[in-house]
Amino acid sequence: MGRRFSLRGKISANDNQVTANNLIFDYASEDRTRAWRVSEAFIWPVEPRLATSVSGDGFMLMVAALGTDHGKFNHDELSDPSENRLFAWAQQTYNTRNAPTDFITPNGVPLGGMRMLIDPDTLITKQIYLNIGSVTDVDESLLREWGYLIILEERRVSPAESLFQQLKGIGQDILT
Repeated sequence: MGRRFSLRGKISANDNQVTANNLIFDYASEDRTRAWRVSEAFIWPVEPRLATSVSGDGFMLMVAALGTDHGKFNHDELSDPSENRLFAWAQQTYNTRNAPTDFITPNGVPLGGMRMLIDPDTLITKQIYLNIGSVTDVDESLLREWGYLIILEERRVSPAESLFQQLKGIGQDILT
């Protein structure tokens, strides 16, 4: 196992939409002997006091996925394990409250439990994209910020392994 490092930041996404193809890592080098394994990944709302603009209480579902290639994804595709570009998935429901005190709170897990399910057989040789979607029980599109933390472990690979991993994670249309 090589050295470990983290990527962290935030992206803005509208509720009731999918915001796809947020490039968060791009390895641009001719060295084909380096790759990274994602060992842990987390995602959470940065603004927990931002509920909705409609008064009352409700629910929200967030889905997210890490990918090795860009694509056009809908909400359900972000949870599809047969999509070869995706290698880590998250789903979380939230209670929303819009009253004198606004907030969203996750159902059943603390912030440290906002883990993504990660395919351990994926090595990153080029890029990581973060894709996120949410659905609320109100018909609006409020802009919300989502934080992420990704822990990577550096690996040494052969050039052939590197190329195989890159091809494995690229969107392929096998029907044409």
